[in-house]
Amino acid sequence: MLLIEGVKYELWTPPNEDEFEQVVKEHAQDIFGEQSIYLDRKQKLKSLSGIGSIPDGYVIVFGDSPHWHIVEVELSSHPLYDHIVSQLGRFIGGISNPNIQRGIVNAIDEEISRDDFLKLRLRKAIEPTEIHRFLTELVSKQPMITIIIEKEIEELGEALSTLRYPQIKVVEFQTFTREGVGLAVHAHLFEPLYKPVIPPPLQPPTTLADSVEIALQPSCIKYYYIHIPKAKQHLFPPSKTTLELDTDIGIIEVGFNVDPAWGATLQKGLSNWFKAHPELKPGDKLRITVIEPMKKYRLEILRW
Repeated sequence: MLLIEGVKYELWTPPNEDEFEQVVKEHAQDIFGEQSIYLDRKQKLKSLSGIGSIPDGYVIVFGDSPHWHIVEVELSSHPLYDHIVSQLGRFIGGISNPNIQRGIVNAIDEEISRDDFLKLRLRKAIEPTEIHRFLTELVSKQPMITIIIEKEIEELGEALSTLRYPQIKVVEFQTFTREGVGLAVHAHLFEPLYKPVIPPPLQPPTTLADSVEIALQPSCIKYYYIHIPKAKQHLFPPSKTTLELDTDIGIIEVGFNVDPAWGATLQKGLSNWFKAHPELKPGDKLRITVIEPMKKYRLEILRW
């Protein structure tokens, strides 16, 4: 039983594999990540010996390290050795066949071409590579065989060990329904197959205390540098350090230096910014605001 804020949820057992497969399909991106496409095209995988099997689906994962999955959705009530192991053994025998690989590529490509949204999504993710070429290179690699089951049992691990295939994943996908309500109100419990992207911590809002205003001197415009008053040097990193300036012409890298004669200055890297603002004249004011302490800053021209 699952208890959420005093409300009881009972473990739900899918009545059949088709209904369970539909639930899995609805939550495919939750399982495989947002940079994935689930396809339930049942393209037959035939081995060279002529023994074939039909997977429940394929998953294409793009992003930094593209890979693909052959997906088998199972119920724990099925006989493991007679059904699951036999089924997966035929998958393994089929995917090494180059003819079958071409068939899988063509089937997936055809399925994607039917869906304008999927086609646009994949094309955007892999550009400038063409979709068919991307799929060909992807399917030539060894796939992950992924079993999604509503209840993982000890015998499953023992059975899978007999296959001696290095890339098998098991996802236990449990569903709990609200007591007295049924499937209309439910919760799922599973471990996703991707690492969620953790957003960077929010930076505290900057204030005027985190900024410095500078009046340009004639030499600043002539030699392309910005002088930092001594009272504001604590906002900047140690001398001879490179930092980022977010400007109206993009992010530029500049050098920060403290010299006994010149004082603290931002110099190397500012020439293009000054050249982009030929309207600047002595006495004009700039503001530099801290975005990320000691690393990133914003440069603005103050206009009244």
